[in-house]
Amino acid sequence: MKVGDVTCPECDAGFRRIELSSRMGAPSEYRCPVCNTLIEVLDVSKEVTYRLTVISMSRSVENGADAMWKSTET
Repeated sequence: MKVGDVTCPECDAGFRRIELSSRMGAPSEYRCPVCNTLIEVLDVSKEVTYRLTVISMSRSVENGADAMWKSTET
């Protein structure tokens, strides 16, 4: 198992990438869920999974997350 961190080149979102060479994957592609940029084309040689860990603050503000944080402050 290999574990690493990946950053989207377009919006700077951060991901945890986990690769299992002991399991075969499916041919597919992984796109950033924040901006839809292609991150990796996957083949069948290994199973790979991604987990979103960080969204850049500028992207969060563009998507209205700033209003959400302000509404929860007391």
